[in-house]
Amino acid sequence: MACLFCQKGSSQFSRSEPARDETRTPTFPTDDIVGHSLSKFYEIYECKDCHSLWWIKTRGTGDPRSTYPEFYEQTAERIDDQRSELIRNPTVVGIIAHKDSALPYSFFEEILEIVVLSEKEKLKELYLKREENVHTSVKLWLRRWFTKEYPKEFEEIQKKGFPSFSKELLRLEETESVFVSEFISRDQFVFLTKNKEEDWKLQSYDLTKKQILWTKNVQRPFLEGLEIPILFYQSGYLCYYQGFQKGSEYYSKLNRPETLCIYDLSGKEILSVPLRFQCYEILSTEERDVSENRISHNFNFSIISDNLYLPYESKIHVYDLKTGTQLKTISLPGWEVFSGRAFETESGQLLFYTLKGIVGMNAEDQVTFHYSSKFHPVFIDSSFRLFYYYSIVESADSGKKIEFKKKYESGVSLLQQLSSKPAEFPGGIYLPFSLDGSYLLDSQLKIIKEFPFSTTDTIGPHAFGLEKNPVLVTEDRIIITNDYSGIYMIDFLGNLILEKKIDSEVLALFTFDGKHPIIVLRKHDDYTDDDQVAVFLFSPTGDVIAEKTLPALPGMAVSFDGISVFAKANQFFSIDLFEEKQK
Repeated sequence: MACLFCQKGSSQFSRSEPARDETRTPTFPTDDIVGHSLSKFYEIYECKDCHSLWWIKTRGTGDPRSTYPEFYEQTAERIDDQRSELIRNPTVVGIIAHKDSALPYSFFEEILEIVVLSEKEKLKELYLKREENVHTSVKLWLRRWFTKEYPKEFEEIQKKGFPSFSKELLRLEETESVFVSEFISRDQFVFLTKNKEEDWKLQSYDLTKKQILWTKNVQRPFLEGLEIPILFYQSGYLCYYQGFQKGSEYYSKLNRPETLCIYDLSGKEILSVPLRFQCYEILSTEERDVSENRISHNFNFSIISDNLYLPYESKIHVYDLKTGTQLKTISLPGWEVFSGRAFETESGQLLFYTLKGIVGMNAEDQVTFHYSSKFHPVFIDSSFRLFYYYSIVESADSGKKIEFKKKYESGVSLLQQLSSKPAEFPGGIYLPFSLDGSYLLDSQLKIIKEFPFSTTDTIGPHAFGLEKNPVLVTEDRIIITNDYSGIYMIDFLGNLILEKKIDSEVLALFTFDGKHPIIVLRKHDDYTDDDQVAVFLFSPTGDVIAEKTLPALPGMAVSFDGISVFAKANQFFSIDLFEEKQK
């Protein structure tokens, strides 16, 4: 008996019957659709006469509000020539080409069992490349197959993560694990490790000498509060936050670091400063009825000309980092509170950004300039303009204010809200708004260009505690990132150079040489259940130089030459991000 296509030229068929027994699925015949058929795959049948391929399936259906099916339906579809070719001649190329084609869910697993007999190496390559452009069931099958077929290579990948060609730098004790790392010179980085007994060590490794240069026992780092950098390089010194002060019994985000430690680059401790003093900073959103989320910051500081400037109540403690001694205490006017940001002008004056304004002082610590606002700005630019969460910009020189408003169809005009801190670049300011796009402004705050995209919300009412910066300014580019949305690159004239859609969280955005941006995304796929990240290295023109998959963000750092180190368990590995190799 021939199929329906042979008999009538039909390509589709369906029938149904009411559900009589909720524990049993009825059995429909297939011979009146495809005759006496051949069947290689589940739900796929071949007519003996015309060799048409049919997909025949049975499913329960009815009112979606019903717990059980109201009736059962059998549907039949004659498969087109493109899908038929894959079924008759299975290949890796065909599997990739038909990622989104309508086929039975189990089909890819069935066909892979055939393809593996003739294209084993291509399937291995598919797994090692972590090919994204394949069906989910293909990824799961490759994962199971590779684990069984290549156990030694799989074990190596488990140790090193992807890419499998990374180089092992060093192996620590079995009980040790790497927590964070940071480059302090072109060929030297430091890293923090802990063992099972919660003993913490600070160590330095030289890429050229391929050895650990020094090791230092330290106390537990600051882990129980805001996600801030706990180990970092600043102005020629290595800085480390350890311990914690309990800020709230119920809200861990209010906890603060206990001690600031400053080391020279040879690991010698210069200074250890307790941070138990009354210095505070309030999030900009305190004006939005979230006063219960006020947060104490007593750990921001600046290092200028080997001097450490640290907040203390309405004063600034100044330490000489050459000797490790306290030089003096500077009193701020009007009970201002130092925010931790300080700058030295060309004339030798020091500018201290406070929580509400700016204080300028000469070499004799005499106040030469003082401006204080009624509110807490989220950003102060180099022209002494204060930016607030609601888009008002106030000039400390003239006192004039500029407002950025959004006019709606109803005729109502409302102040826009910033999604993250503005970013200053030579010649202007980039201003990102919540939900309403962003502006590129010139030095006079005139709008150069409007964009339909914005940044991750890091200062809004639901972004409490976020420390990452979603905007990066390089030599001649501005890179903007927005979680689960996109990556954008513009030049200083507002020309869009790069637009890349993403569907994951941006974990880090930085540059190691002032030219090349690196963006780290959280990555989930079906090739592994382990934590992993996708690392993208972009050229200044927006081209992707490298895309690497690494085990996780902790322990990752990048040198000035683009050498990335990363850790997994007790091992350190390195890759050259500029090498043209597979990810």
